[in-house]
Amino acid sequence: MKFAILGTGIMGRGWITQCAMSGHEVHCYDANAKTLSGTVTGCEKLAATVAKKFKYEDANFVSNVTEKIFIHNEKSAFIAAARGCDVFLEVIYEDLKLKCSVLAEFLPQLPESVVFWSNSSSLDIDPMAQAGGRPERSIVTHGMNPVPLMPGVEVVPGAKTSAETIEFTRQTLLGMKKAPFLAPNIPGFWVNRLLVPQMLDAVRLLEQGKITVEDGDTGLNTSLGHPQGTFKLHDFVTAPTMLRVALQMYQSSNDPRMYPPLTLMRMVKDGEYGASSGKGFYDWSDPRNPKARDVSRYVIGSVEEMLEQLK
Repeated sequence: MKFAILGTGIMGRGWITQCAMSGHEVHCYDANAKTLSGTVTGCEKLAATVAKKFKYEDANFVSNVTEKIFIHNEKSAFIAAARGCDVFLEVIYEDLKLKCSVLAEFLPQLPESVVFWSNSSSLDIDPMAQAGGRPERSIVTHGMNPVPLMPGVEVVPGAKTSAETIEFTRQTLLGMKKAPFLAPNIPGFWVNRLLVPQMLDAVRLLEQGKITVEDGDTGLNTSLGHPQGTFKLHDFVTAPTMLRVALQMYQSSNDPRMYPPLTLMRMVKDGEYGASSGKGFYDWSDPRNPKARDVSRYVIGSVEEMLEQLK
């Protein structure tokens, strides 16, 4: 099969690597030239991680993955390649207006036979399906990060998604050795509908001075069996992504639990994005041994402290 993947950030590279290591030809494009230029190197490193984790003995595994990846520097060349693909996968950050605008430009230029997948982690598939002009062949395939290492894929049909599209998607993902599961088309779907409120509540307790980063994550690691605590997960997801997802979910649901804490907004403003920036709830100077940070400066105990946070 052939895939056209739009967006080559962290999640995009995860899907590119996953598709290529499953034997599929992958055509890629990103409007950000810097992000696009690092795609093959990023996928190469991810493929090497996969090989090490699963103890693959094939010395050519990584090279076999990268040789299936085709980078298109020009939008027109990418669209031309996408016309011959089976699946068009969008991996743009969580902004519904942006997604719809981009899809309205790209998808009408492709044959009707091309199935549209969105990697959205929380947004309604129906407006995207409508914008792209193929609602029967549109569906969410929300992969977990990093995609090649996490088997789960949330499959979310829209109101008009056909049974054939659902089954095609399920069988394709099974062929990639993924674990697809159907989820409802509600804000956050299934995984983030449960996960995001918990993560935001953790930040609020931190903001109230009720817990520290280290104690909070140790408690979840040792008591609930979480492979990593919520604050470390925040750092992997990144503060900008959490802020965007939370706000989109709040606007869609009007659920006060989804409203982003002030601390999260402040961290984005300060460039404390998490692992990607080297600093978040943890200090990532040594990526293999991140250290929990003292973030007591974000504790809010009075109106004056709240106003100070806004500066």
